[in-house]
Amino acid sequence: MQMRQRKVRNFIFATLAVMAGVVFLAWAAIVIFKPGPEGKLVLASGGSEGAYNELALMYQKQLAKQGVAVELRPTTAGSSTLRGLFVDEKSDLEAGFIKGGVAGSLQGRMATDREREWHDRQTAALFSVGRMFYEPIYVFYRGPVQVSALSEFKGRRIAIGNKEGGARRIAKTLLRANGIDEKNSTLIETEMEADGRGLTSADYDVAFLVLPPESPTIYKLMRNPGILLMNFASQAEAYVSRFPHLTKLVMHQGSVEFSPDIPSADITLLSTTAALVVKKTVHPAIVSLLADAVIDNPRKGFDRDGEPVLFHKAGEFPNAKDPEFEVARDALNLYKTGDLPFMLRTFAPLNHSLGIPFWVTAYLHKHGTSTVLLLIPILSILLPLMRLLPMIYTWTVRRRLLHWYQQMKVLENRLDHHPTGDQLAEAKIELDRIDRAVSRVAVPLAFSDQFYDLRQHIDFIKRRLDGHSPELAEAA
Repeated sequence: MQMRQRKVRNFIFATLAVMAGVVFLAWAAIVIFKPGPEGKLVLASGGSEGAYNELALMYQKQLAKQGVAVELRPTTAGSSTLRGLFVDEKSDLEAGFIKGGVAGSLQGRMATDREREWHDRQTAALFSVGRMFYEPIYVFYRGPVQVSALSEFKGRRIAIGNKEGGARRIAKTLLRANGIDEKNSTLIETEMEADGRGLTSADYDVAFLVLPPESPTIYKLMRNPGILLMNFASQAEAYVSRFPHLTKLVMHQGSVEFSPDIPSADITLLSTTAALVVKKTVHPAIVSLLADAVIDNPRKGFDRDGEPVLFHKAGEFPNAKDPEFEVARDALNLYKTGDLPFMLRTFAPLNHSLGIPFWVTAYLHKHGTSTVLLLIPILSILLPLMRLLPMIYTWTVRRRLLHWYQQMKVLENRLDHHPTGDQLAEAKIELDRIDRAVSRVAVPLAFSDQFYDLRQHIDFIKRRLDGHSPELAEAA
């Protein structure tokens, strides 16, 4: 009997030990290996006269509430952003804004082998989180003769933007498409001044700018009577067909000012769209939260002075129509559904408020569903077992008492069949032995009533034996 009780007790202890071991190992693996990222994102937000950084500040504020600290680099822009994202292995950049056309300009029959290699490496390393807003391509030149095609600038001095800026690559692509390069023209790597003095003083004849529509620089240049803005009307459709990253925009007469009309006639422009890109190594949870911040914080339709932004259409941006980069799947799902996945929506702000590390949120986002699916069969086994354990425990305790009840039942049966004096003497000796053994039985407090019932049963048999005192005395 004791051997059987020991086996049951060992089974219970072994089961509990296995469950505790599994929980401990899971906890240790999570704490030691941290199966998820830290809540941090380094984002290059320089360029476009602060327009990128303005958006990045809104993203930073929203992601902070969800446990992701966004570190901004407002002085990193253009080529520096791209080098930091997929060239410089020592760089800690993980995301950044770039001008549309930079990646697309590195392919096609006009691209060199090195440029094609850059394009392939770039698109293989980066995901898009969406397109943010228009950035028109402004080509200013010194009048008074009007120009309708870029090819007319062959042999001239052309300011294409500084070496670090994204406009330089776009300008060189468009000029190369029109047969203009360093061999037949002078390409000057400098940024055009806001007052246009480089053009008016004949430091150069043509200048490219790629800036947001509400840029104060553009407004100042358009008010300068000695500077003209090129109209792409005759070839705009061809450019859009040839370069999918370009869009045709029309700046209507008087859209800047009415008195006098600025511009004095409709001007067709080519435009790129700014993109927010992330490394493909960035955790899907952070990509989802970043995409959510992008969707929740579109650019406003009015500038700092309260004037409407040219070409702005409510709801047009941000969008997932990226002609150059593959849109991250997590971001694409968010554009379609308009809402974060349940795990992120629920646990990101909750865990942050409770001080729980972000990697826990990231783990739940990535593996939450699979974990739940794995737990279902485990729980289907454990739950019945958990219900069975109290029953086994109760049975083992009752078993100790029932063992003595069984022996007392045998003893009581002897008294019911007219025992002899010798049999009564043996019964008394047996009852004393049972009484001594029961007094040493340890039972939990919850089973005290059953224990005292057993003691009362023993007293009852004692009283029956006392009724046979003459026979006991004779036997003695």
